[in-house]
Formats: sequence, structure tokens, C-alpha cells
Amino acid sequence: MNKTLAFAKLDYLTIKSYLNWKTSLLFLAVFGFIGYGTGEPAAAIGMCMMYSVIFACYPFSVGEKNGTDTLYSTLPITKKNIVSGRYAFTIILNLIMLAVSLVVSIGLLTVFSREFVLLEVLLTAFICFAFFSLVEAIQLPIYFKFGYTKAKFLTYLPLLCFPASIIIANNLIGADRVLPFLTNILVWAESNIVLTVIIALVAWVGIMCLSAVLSHKFYKNREF
Repeated sequence: MNKTLAFAKLDYLTIKSYLNWKTSLLFLAVFGFIGYGTGEPAAAIGMCMMYSVIFACYPFSVGEKNGTDTLYSTLPITKKNIVSGRYAFTIILNLIMLAVSLVVSIGLLTVFSREFVLLEVLLTAFICFAFFSLVEAIQLPIYFKFGYTKAKFLTYLPLLCFPASIIIANNLIGADRVLPFLTNILVWAESNIVLTVIIALVAWVGIMCLSAVLSHKFYKNREF
């Protein structure tokens, strides 16, 4: 566990230079514009969580650019430590961005005097967290198998699959059926918060564990 957390800290150090006051001000400006323009917390929260996906891939980029993957093979850590450490880093990053997105979104809505329901904001935040975690669960095994450069294009596909699936479903099934179905799911989720959270947590843990197993399998067989 100590080696896993130590590697997660190493991943943090690779992106630390990007986390400065200039970047923070830029993020706040973007979130402020989105929050004011739409009046919807979902837009700002979704944008904030999307940055976690972007930051999660930086260690792969830095590692490939500087050849640190080869260096890791000389250190007293296993490939399993590297995979588990990167997953720990990604999850911690997501949780931090989730907290930031909540604070920023509620702050913006308050400053702009926009009405909001706290429960809806929380539900939106956790839905965004689950969605982008799912994206990362698909992306990470691809990065571990192919490396950053070869996988870069493939890892953008999960971000396109969701809206594409909605469009395809609308065309094949019909918007008059798809939209009410999605609305009913959201209404049910709001009416059964505890059960929704339990189901979501179990599904999230299962998906992340499966993703980690695949990543370890791919990375173990990869040559440098």
C-alpha cells in the first residue's frame, strides 16, 4: 500500500506544475461563464469533472516523453504497484475535482442569484463523477496497453460514444421514447436516493476493479 500511495504521489508531482494560480483563474473564468450563461449547475460540474479526465492522462504523456516507464523498471516497485498507484491517483483526483465542482457551482449560483435545489446539485455531481469515472475506466487500460501516443486517439472515443449512442437511439427507437425513458430513470433516482447511491457504488467499484485487472494484464505484458 505504501508503494502504491508513493507512486500516486509521484503522479501528482508530474502534474503539479500545471496546478498554479493562473490555471485556477482560467478554470474559474470558464466555469463562471458557463454557470452564468446556462444557469445550470450540471454544465459547470460536467466541465469541471472533464478536466479530471484530462489531468489523469498527463502522467502517461510525461512518462512517455521522458522515458520514465523504463526508469520504473529499475526501481524496487512492481508493475502492479504502478497500475494500482495510477488508479489511486486517478480516483483521488476525481474526488478532489468533485469537491471543487460542487463548491464552485454552488458559489456561482449563489453569486448570480440563481435558484437551485441542493439535492439536485449533489445528484448531478455524482452522475458526472460516475460518467467520467466510466470514461477513465475505459481509457486507462488502453493507455497501459499502447502508451500515450498510440492510445491518444482511441481514448477520446468513449467521450463521443455516449452522445453518439443517444443520437442513434433517437433515430432507431425515436426521441418520443428515449427521452421519456431517461427522464423516468432520473425521476426514479431522485425518489430512491439511498438505493441509487448503493447501486451506483457497487457498479462503480465493479467497473473500476475490472478496469484495473485489465490494465495490469496489459501493462505486465508490455515491453519497453
